[in-house]
Amino acid sequence: MTETQRTNPPPPISHGSIINDRYEIRQSLGKGGMGEVFLAYDRTTQQAVALKIVREESRMPGDDEALRQELLHARSVSHPNVCRVHDLAPSGYGPILVMEYITGQTLHTHIRRKKAQGGYTADEFRRIAQEVCQGVAAIHAQGLVHGDLKPGNVMVTSNPDGSFGKAIVLDFGFAKERARASARRPGAPPDGGTPNYMAPERIRSGGASQEDDLYALGLTLWEMWTCRVPEPGYKPRAKPMRQQIMFDVPAGLSVDEIKQIFRCLSDDPPSRIPARHLKFFNPVALTTNPIQVPRERLDPGPPPGRGATSSFQPGQQSLLATYATNAPDWVGEIIALDKPMLTIGRRSDVEIVAPEATVSGAHATLKWANGTWAIEDQGSTNGTYVEHTYERKKTVNLMHGGEVQFGELRLKLVSFAKDSAGHKRARAYLSRRDGLTGLLLRDHLLKALDEEAAFSDWIEQPLSIARYEIRGPNRLVSDRPTILEMLAFRRAATRVVELTDMLLLSLIAVTAGRSGPLRFAVTMMGPGPQEARNLVEQVVGQVQGMLPEGLDLVASIARYEPGVSVRSLVDPA
Repeated sequence: MTETQRTNPPPPISHGSIINDRYEIRQSLGKGGMGEVFLAYDRTTQQAVALKIVREESRMPGDDEALRQELLHARSVSHPNVCRVHDLAPSGYGPILVMEYITGQTLHTHIRRKKAQGGYTADEFRRIAQEVCQGVAAIHAQGLVHGDLKPGNVMVTSNPDGSFGKAIVLDFGFAKERARASARRPGAPPDGGTPNYMAPERIRSGGASQEDDLYALGLTLWEMWTCRVPEPGYKPRAKPMRQQIMFDVPAGLSVDEIKQIFRCLSDDPPSRIPARHLKFFNPVALTTNPIQVPRERLDPGPPPGRGATSSFQPGQQSLLATYATNAPDWVGEIIALDKPMLTIGRRSDVEIVAPEATVSGAHATLKWANGTWAIEDQGSTNGTYVEHTYERKKTVNLMHGGEVQFGELRLKLVSFAKDSAGHKRARAYLSRRDGLTGLLLRDHLLKALDEEAAFSDWIEQPLSIARYEIRGPNRLVSDRPTILEMLAFRRAATRVVELTDMLLLSLIAVTAGRSGPLRFAVTMMGPGPQEARNLVEQVVGQVQGMLPEGLDLVASIARYEPGVSVRSLVDPA
């Protein structure tokens, strides 16, 4: 604000005020800690717009840049469930953001009205929840953070006939920019948002993050269940769900729909499900394709462009070590493919030296041709293998994202370089998951089982653990799996998880982890003892036919009971 504006302030904004000779104020739409939003008529476009004005007394150092960033952020998100921002302009009252005007009511008001009518139905809840999640996912897809997600920042529109229109997320960016100004640190104030909807780590240490948005999203959906505004720091997981909810909307939802909200409200930020994976629909009425169940995967990075097939480009692709029986410290290493022809083995005179003991001295050659890598086994002792087969391969064509196994070493063809963002994500994945099967490693499985048990207690639903094992003649003489058993174990575990998801009509992937050399465990929430037994028998029957002769898949079931350590149920008695 200039010195002239300070000595001659403009008149108060009221109905009929004209701002910048363009925007005619019709009414105030609401006030917040950082300004006020008005309904205005844009004389240039002859359309209704919403103006957000940050008053001088509310401004902080850096807010001008924060507003500019909000405009850039908002314009980068184009989604029907996110409010559009048109422009940023100075005015006599302070900077103004010109936004899409949305008719309807805030979700906060909508919840109050539904409370008077007896609460939401399951389908009403699903429709709003799904659209809010899609809006948040669109914001996160651009690498952005909302920073102040709550029912008051979600608009619910109506169709001309009075029916529900859509849910639209609004007012993101500015709160996040303020929160970023004070980096997360112990004791930092939780600036820029609403404490009632902040995650525990944000209340403790300030800052904003996508994980904090997910916690706020969980509390927003929780408020639709309870019709109560949560107190700052309130933890809905502290006592059983049914003791806290006024209406019965969760009764019409599937176990997985409820679990998604439970997971969003976790104290552990990495345990919260990303918004893009949250789904709300009736899986009994609309059966899910198991391929569409979102699972954590090892991302190979974007495929090389068309030009990559015409000429070799050094370092454009790399090999990522995903599994090594005898060299676990090598898992996560990146080998740049900087020549069109390379040799791999254990000897020091080959281009790619692999420390895995089951790799031969000169195991194989790799030759680039038209964007793929032709791999030729050089008479190795332990063989070369690819997906969906148990036989040794003399030659293999490896394409982007594919995996090859040399002895007991697995390598994945990726498009990122050492220490890149893609490499760091891959290392994070392999720190939690087994590179052979994609199952959780044992320590992370046990942690996930504690979460499953907590959810079982919270929702008061049965929890069973199916314990699977590959058995063969080798088990009588050694606990060390053979390569054939390793390949069978990988294939069986992958198929068991897919079938369990499908038979349970899962919306989110079941919890599954590796519990031993040839053992793994899969949780089943909801089915009673007999139903769980029938499901496991069906899974074993289908998977057994995929195994080579001489190997068997055996299973047993343990049922979790409140007060019992769920970790003790992982291993067969």
